[in-house]
Amino acid sequence: MENRFRLHSDEEGKRLDVFLAEKLSITRSKVKEIFEEGFVRIEGRIPKPSLKVRKGLIIEGKIPAEKPMLLIPQQISLDVLYEDEYILAVNKPKGMVVHPSFGHSEGTLVNAILAYLQKPGNGQSRLGGTSWAIPLRRDKLDNGKHDEGIPHTVYRISDGANTMEHEAIGGRKDFELRTPNFLLASEGVRPGIVHRLDKGTTGVILIAKDLKTQERLSELFKERLVHKTYRAIVEGIVRKNEGVIEENIGRHPLQRKKMAVVKRGGRESETAYKILQRLDGFTYIEAYPRTGRTHQIRVHLAHIDHPVAGDDVYGKKAKHIADRPLLHAYAISFPHPSKNLQITIEAPVPEDMVSFVAEHKGLKSEGVTGKISGKGSKKWN
Repeated sequence: MENRFRLHSDEEGKRLDVFLAEKLSITRSKVKEIFEEGFVRIEGRIPKPSLKVRKGLIIEGKIPAEKPMLLIPQQISLDVLYEDEYILAVNKPKGMVVHPSFGHSEGTLVNAILAYLQKPGNGQSRLGGTSWAIPLRRDKLDNGKHDEGIPHTVYRISDGANTMEHEAIGGRKDFELRTPNFLLASEGVRPGIVHRLDKGTTGVILIAKDLKTQERLSELFKERLVHKTYRAIVEGIVRKNEGVIEENIGRHPLQRKKMAVVKRGGRESETAYKILQRLDGFTYIEAYPRTGRTHQIRVHLAHIDHPVAGDDVYGKKAKHIADRPLLHAYAISFPHPSKNLQITIEAPVPEDMVSFVAEHKGLKSEGVTGKISGKGSKKWN
């Protein structure tokens, strides 16, 4: 389904394509696409992307619906921290996107998981069963009446190498289909994913092996029965040994791709923290998000003037520090969704953070609660 927009410019002198990307919270490539397809109008005419906007200008247009996205299993190495017949926990490396989007359709954690679970002994039977069937979006080939007068529609789906047709009887809008080679997913479908980590963040992430487990894990997150521990290196010297940040988080009022602490609206957000070690110009901390808002830890730490080192979105001097935000999902603890167990899983602190701490120990360094270790551990009862 396409989305139409009508915007009244409140800015002066900004390029139109930049203005639309910010106001519509879409990528520059998507903006380029809607210009090339002629979907943007000003006073009935198609403007140039380079047009400078002025206050009061009315811009109209539409964002076409995305095409169905293929979820293709890919043989990508996974660092498995824990696994049983219901769940899988892996140590996500930096640079890996968790779930496919239309800018990252391959090389994601979901692509890797689909391939991993198809291997004998890794959950193939659960993956291949109806518990993981996905509602599909599909192209109509024929509408008409079945021989017995029942409405039917024929659909064709293809990944370029594989093509199949399916007949939906009785006007059903959704149907289930699973092949050994690919999935064609509807918008928003994220097989097995119950929480996420940003592209630059490393550490433990949970995956459900079937839909029922995914639903149960999602409920545990909603009920706040999943406790997460992060390790981070932040800019500056944090004075308090521990603290709690309670500030609502919402979309940034001007930069729509960013989140921000907001005075009005937003969602209730809470992050506790404690100091592990004070370094020369930086502080090594542990953070405990009690809510799960987008970019929560990064936004909250930036709000108290101690942004995550290497964060080029919320930080002050990221380019001179690290090639990613030095944030690591260190541990996760939760009641098992199908067994009477409390499980805690830890992911080793990555080498770039271990090295950073070692390099920034100096005369100003001050230990508070122990030492950093790159060896991590895995715990389950």
